[in-house]
Amino acid sequence: MDVREKIIIALDFPTEEKAKACVESLGEEAVFYKVGLELFLNSQGKILEYLREKGKKIFLDLKFHDIPNTTAMASVFAAKKDVVMFNVHASGGKKMMQKVIEETKKINEAASVIAVTILTSFSEEEIQNVFQSKLSLKELAIHFASLAKEAGLSGVVCSPWEAADIKKVCGESFQTVCPGVRPKWSATNDQERIMTPKEAVQHGCDYLVIGRPVTKHENPKEAMRMIVKEVEEGLGLC
Repeated sequence: MDVREKIIIALDFPTEEKAKACVESLGEEAVFYKVGLELFLNSQGKILEYLREKGKKIFLDLKFHDIPNTTAMASVFAAKKDVVMFNVHASGGKKMMQKVIEETKKINEAASVIAVTILTSFSEEEIQNVFQSKLSLKELAIHFASLAKEAGLSGVVCSPWEAADIKKVCGESFQTVCPGVRPKWSATNDQERIMTPKEAVQHGCDYLVIGRPVTKHENPKEAMRMIVKEVEEGLGLC
């Protein structure tokens, strides 16, 4: 097992140049990168070509959310970019997600289509205010995950705190992609529901999305090595 493939480095940079500098600084230590909306737009999508040329795996994190046909056509665009993974919002509904799967699998059978459940910036109180739901944050995340599973998606984006319960409901093969992962030696920043890398894999997280603890570290390679070691410990590999 190459543990590096379980760690997705978030390239949350405002320019293509800064993102490239980060990738160069990490070299072979990192193999999987997340490209979000900010970088994708500011690079006019060119960062994807650069990462492919470098032989890196790509998670295209654009969180599509619209009516079924519009979201499906946006997803076809993503599927054509030869990315390993991309996402939509589960709150777009089962019909929307089914349409996405129907169209994208015609283009790229191998791509993992995953659904965003609840953003990790949300607290329990905010969930009640925004969704006006009787469900708790965890119950709502599991509900969205179940919809994604029924629609045929490969997995979900969720916090580490929901991953184990989602696995129980949706099965061990259902992928859990988890931001909100912070080593003890890093700042929590703007995320509410966090865990350390070791704790996260022990709680059923398949992929850990980690940005600033690596990209803002004075020695990104060393930060990556420390995180890999934590993951290995969590998996019982060392």
